[in-house]
Formats: sequence, structure tokens, C-alpha cells
Amino acid sequence: MTIDLTLSPIYRIGGQEIASLPGLVALTPPYAAARGREKDRLIAYLLLTGNATFSSSEYMQVVKDAANAFYQTTGAQTKALRVAAESANKFLLERNIATSKNSQYAIGWLTLAAVRENQCTLALSGPMHVYWFSHNETRHIHEPAVSGKGLGANQTTTIHYSQTSLDAGDRLLFFGRSPDTWKDVIEDRAPGSLDAMRRRLVANSNADLNAVLIQATEGTGVLNLLGTSNPAAEAVPATPPPQLAQPPAAESTPAVDSAPLPAHVVQPSAYAIPPQKKEETPPQQRAPGNTAPRDFPASIPRLQPGQTPPAPVEPAPPMMEELVETPSAETAAEPIKEQRPRPRRREYPEWTRQLAKALAGGIQLIRRVNTVTGERLKVFLPRLLPTAETGEALTLSNFAMASIAIVIPLIVVVVTVVVWSKYGQNPQYEIYLAQAREKSAQTASLTNPIEQRQSWEAVLTILDSAEGIYHPTSDTILLRQEANAKLDELFGITRLQFNPAFSSNPGIEISRMAAGETALFVLNAETGEALRAQPSPNGRGFQIDTTFTCKPGVYANYTVGALVDIMTLPPQNSNRAELLGIDATGNLLYCAPGQVAMAIPLPPPDTNWGRVTAFTLSNGNLYVLDAPARAVWVYNGMDGNFIDRPYFFFRDRTPEKQDVIDLVVFGDDLYMLHADSHLSSTTYSRIEVQKPRYEDPVPMKNPFPAYEGMDLFTGANFTQMLVTALPDQSILLLDADSQGVFRFSPNSMELKNQFRPVTGSANPIPSGPAGAFAIGLNHVLYLAVNGQVYFATNMP
Repeated sequence: MTIDLTLSPIYRIGGQEIASLPGLVALTPPYAAARGREKDRLIAYLLLTGNATFSSSEYMQVVKDAANAFYQTTGAQTKALRVAAESANKFLLERNIATSKNSQYAIGWLTLAAVRENQCTLALSGPMHVYWFSHNETRHIHEPAVSGKGLGANQTTTIHYSQTSLDAGDRLLFFGRSPDTWKDVIEDRAPGSLDAMRRRLVANSNADLNAVLIQATEGTGVLNLLGTSNPAAEAVPATPPPQLAQPPAAESTPAVDSAPLPAHVVQPSAYAIPPQKKEETPPQQRAPGNTAPRDFPASIPRLQPGQTPPAPVEPAPPMMEELVETPSAETAAEPIKEQRPRPRRREYPEWTRQLAKALAGGIQLIRRVNTVTGERLKVFLPRLLPTAETGEALTLSNFAMASIAIVIPLIVVVVTVVVWSKYGQNPQYEIYLAQAREKSAQTASLTNPIEQRQSWEAVLTILDSAEGIYHPTSDTILLRQEANAKLDELFGITRLQFNPAFSSNPGIEISRMAAGETALFVLNAETGEALRAQPSPNGRGFQIDTTFTCKPGVYANYTVGALVDIMTLPPQNSNRAELLGIDATGNLLYCAPGQVAMAIPLPPPDTNWGRVTAFTLSNGNLYVLDAPARAVWVYNGMDGNFIDRPYFFFRDRTPEKQDVIDLVVFGDDLYMLHADSHLSSTTYSRIEVQKPRYEDPVPMKNPFPAYEGMDLFTGANFTQMLVTALPDQSILLLDADSQGVFRFSPNSMELKNQFRPVTGSANPIPSGPAGAFAIGLNHVLYLAVNGQVYFATNMP
């Protein structure tokens, strides 16, 4: 980590500046961070809007839980950011559901910034703004159509991903809403120092402010949070806490204050609280529980005597910074009694009441028989069992008689309950089963795909009710399989039977895969090493080839770093290699089993490399993606070697965003996958006078009418893409969250179908996102989930 970050909060309410900004934390990795998070620094910035009341501890708990979720998540950085945002969304959604009866709600606007070395990955939920200032460029990151309305409104977490580089002198500005007067400061090419820019932002407006200004400087990876101690002192309970941002060092470094955050109770500017006179309230006018005057924290802005309250400001929506309602004298005098509706008496069917009567009568009969039998045994047993020594009759103690009177009825009740639970609910189960069969028969006569979808979903709901009161049977299982198969047909889903590739989980984080004619290659994201797997001699799965070496190291006079992408090579190539890998600085590594790998560096482009993130091969030409530099460089290949200097694919136009994560080439069209799962394309023209054609975003078409009212593509989390070979060429996108693969027509980007694992006990794949996928030449689909590879043969 060579960049230090200094955070300067901008927080003003009702004309009063407050040093501590609720909802802002800056963290360095904890000692036991999850794999892949060891080098990630995290900045979390949360705004709450709505009318609900939040305490400072609740406010900060949302941010702390999101940060903990980030550092506990393995895998890709975008995956960890999504898990963190989903944690905040779950907290707010559950709270909104609990307070909905009082018409109270809170919507969260969240900005997460994960910094690794000099790369900053942003995740925005809600209409948040991010400005990036470099020495000669300003970039505004704001995509409300993608980032959505915020967190806490529904179960779907909408996120806009973006990526930028941070060099010494660069700045970032986060905020949700800003005054119009900030425009001049933001567009100023010479904003001055960090403190000068902050003073101008504060002085240019009298409105309430909530923002954070960040400065990048050369250093060792320190996070400095000015004007406040970081309130997120607690971290993941199971691991040591993340390292908090420290205040800037002075002559001597003070100890970090571990005291909790003071309770900041802040009012919107439209609600300034006048000074309250302490008057003795008669006991009969006091509200229950309010026997002492209320003390407000010093952070509440108070009007001085003689001041006029400021004019109300109309927020859109109003920013909620922990609203506190003060009851008036009238409402405090007479507490409102809650009028609760009387619970409606549950109506039971006639057969249930008759059965209950029969059970009650049976229990009473058993009690009478037990009483009579006990009395007779009390007389009979002493005559039958005289004592051997004295010849006196056997007598039972009161305790023994009481025990018999209690145990026997208890046994009867237990047996009755067991019989009832096993056989008594059969009539209701039969009713649900009959309804499900009837609904299934009705669905067969429908022709409208939307009505068919709704009807089959209703069948599944009825089956859930039947199995909830009884248990799954062969009848319900068959009906459920039929309903799921019909829904898959309506949605264009093809289910594949997967099998584990390795007998035991290799236990590595797989970021890329490539499949050849007889071998499978996987890339270890942690070490940057490529492994080769070949079919096992027994024909069951694969085994690691120990003769294959393709990893970072020194080869001849070239040093190869961790590989970032891999691809298989055609069998006939001059280097006799099966696999080609590339590192972040453009070094190619040719690998083959039983041979020492050969390293050949690519000729660097005129602007040199930023960071290579992916590459692909098409018609002998090598396309290299440099996402931080927003560039794709093309190398003309000659017999598998790339010795000429590259040319810039986009000619006179540079893409606006740095969030491209993968690319494929189909003919003259270059398709790029962005971190927020949308596609962009560029058609390269071979005629010099004709400029390339750009399309961003590329519209995806869904031809299946059963999806009406459902946005299939918005809910997908596309992370990788491939192009299949002839004769049926298609573009494949991996939806990591559903472990599914979407197949599109290349020219029209119309959805052909989806491939997903089978459901139920026949599916060996555990829950969790898919990390990588690959397609073999013999129609084999490979998926990597939780360190294991699963494969399905005979892919259509």
C-alpha cells in the first residue's frame, strides 16, 4: 500500500458544524481477514433518509455490520462489496418492516470504497455522488438508474460499480445531495489544498451539509480520519477487529480512544428546538414514566432567546440524521390508549370439532376406568401378596398412589398426541393435495404463458402448504417436479446434471478456467499459478497433473508476476504450448506439461501499461484489456507470437469508465462486460475514414413472454463472458449468484436459453456464487464453486 488517504468530514446541521460524522468509517484489514481481503482498505459512508427515528448506535451498527461482512467474505472484491451492501439492506429492511405499522421508514444511501494498492473500487447504492479529481481531469460518478433508490425498500440490493485509480494528489468527494453553489468549487481546476477546498465547500452555502472529502498522498497505506475518532471500534466477533483509521500524527501519537461514539442527536434545519424553561409540572399532568425533565445532548442546535427560527428547507427526501420527537404538553398529559381489535375467533371445520369431542370423551372414560381399577387393585393386591415375614397385607403409600394417578393419564395423553400428529392431519393434507392436482389439471388447458406461469406457481404454493402440515410424499414430489419442469420450460431454462471434478476439494480460490481437448486449466487467484487437471485413469473426474508448471517466477531474463488471466492455445502453435497466461505488466507465459514454461514480454504500448486485467485471442490477434487506463490494445499475431507494437482499438475515443472486467471478440465487434453487469460494444471499422461504432449499454432482449413483469437481467450478477465455437456460435455470460449461464445470439443479443444445475438432492453443488466457468470442445460445461470444480456433459 503506497498511498495514504486523509478523510475530512463535512457535516453541518442547523448552522452548527459537528466534527464527528455518523455513518462514516475507514478501516484497514483485520489480522484474520478472509482470503482476498488482506490488502483491501475500506471506506463506508452511509446516509439515512426517511421519517424513522434512529439512535447513534443503530446508525453506526448498520455501517459496522456492513464492514464486518466485507472483511469476512472471500473471493472477488465486487462480491465482498455486494455482501456488505446486502448486509445493510437486510438490517434496514427488517427495521422498516417492524416500524411499518407506525408509518415510519428509513432508506439508506451507501457508498463503499475498497482500496487495494492504488486501485479504488466503488459500490454505490442509492443516488449517491462521487467526484474524482486528478491533476488534469475531473470525473463524476453518478448512475441513479443503476444504483436504485437506496437500501431498505425491498429484498433486491441494487448496486452501481465503478473503478478508478488513485495517485498522489488525487481527491475524492462523496455526498448524497449538494448545494448548487458547490458547482463552482467542483469545476475549479485549481482548488488549492485539502483544507482550502473544504473551507470553500463549507463557506459557499448556508444549507445543511453532509459529505466527505478524501485526499491521496504518498505513504505506506495509512488512513487518517480528521476531526473525529472512528466510532466503529468493534469488528467481527470471531476475529481480531479491523485496524481503525488513526488521526494524523503530531509530535507524539496519542492512544486511540476506544470510548463509544457520543450520542449525536441532530435535528433537520426546519426543526430548531427553542430553549425550554424548567417549570414544575403538577403531578396530575405528568405522563407516566416522565417524572424528570428531559436532558438533550449538547450537539442539538438550540435557538437563543430573541432568535427567529430559520425558514423550513424542503429536502427531497428529507435527510434523517437521528430524528428525536419531543412530546408536547397536551400529548404528555394524557397518554393515548391503544385500541387493539379483538382477535377473530378461529373457525374450525365440523370434522375437527367432532374429533376433539371424541378425544375428550375418550380421555374422561380412561380416567374413570383408571380410578375404578386403582380402587379394586388397592383391595385385591394386599390379599394376593402377603408379606413373607409377618403375613400382613401389602399397603401402598400415598406417594405411590399419586404417582400411579399421574403417570397413567400422562402415558395416555402422549400416545394420543402421537397418533393425532401422525394420522389426524391426513384429511387436511388430502384437501391440499386434491387442490394441487386440480390446479395442475387446469393449467394444462391454458395457452397464455403468463397465466401458465402464475398457475404453476400457485401449484407450488399449495404443495408447500400440504408438506408443511404433513411431510413430503411421493405424490407431492411428483407434482412439484412437474411444476418446476413446466416453469423451466416457460423461462427457457435447461437443467444440467453436474458432478464434482475432483474426489476431494482442492481448497483454492479459482478466478479463471480454460478447457482444452483433453485437459482443464484453473487459475489460483491467491498465488497466480495455473494448474492442469487431466481425466482420471478410472474415468471418474479429474486429477492434478504434477508435471505441469505455470506460475510466477524468473524465466530466462524475464520476471513474471502473478497471472491474471489464462487461455488455451490451438494444438498447432510454434511454441508447442497448451496454455497461455498473462500477468499485470504484459508478460506472456507459454506453458506445457513436462516442459519449463517460456516467458515473452509483450511490446508495451506508447502510454505504457496501467494494469492488465484480461485478454482474449481472435483470428490470430491478441486483445489485451488495461481497465485502469480504459484501453484495449491489439497485437497482430504471427504464428502465435506477438512482436509488433500494438494499436489502440478505440482510435480517437476513450471509454468513459474503468469498470470493465472482461471482454470477448466476435468478428469485428468487441463486447465488454462492466462491473455492474451491463455490456458495451465497439464495432471496429477497417476503413480509415469510417470511425468505430460504439454502443453503451448494449440492450439485452428477452423473448420469453412468461417473464412479463419481471426484470431478468437487472437481477443477474454477470462476472465473466465467453464465445463458443462454431457451428452454433453464442455469447455466454456467467451469473455468479444463480450459478447459471445465459446464452445470447451474438448479433442481436437476444437470449436463447439458460443453463442451470438440477434442483434437489441430485445437485452436488453447494450454495454460493460461482467464481469461474469454461466450455470444453466436447460440449462440457465447467463451474467453479467454493474451491471445487463441477462439470456437466452433453451441454446442448
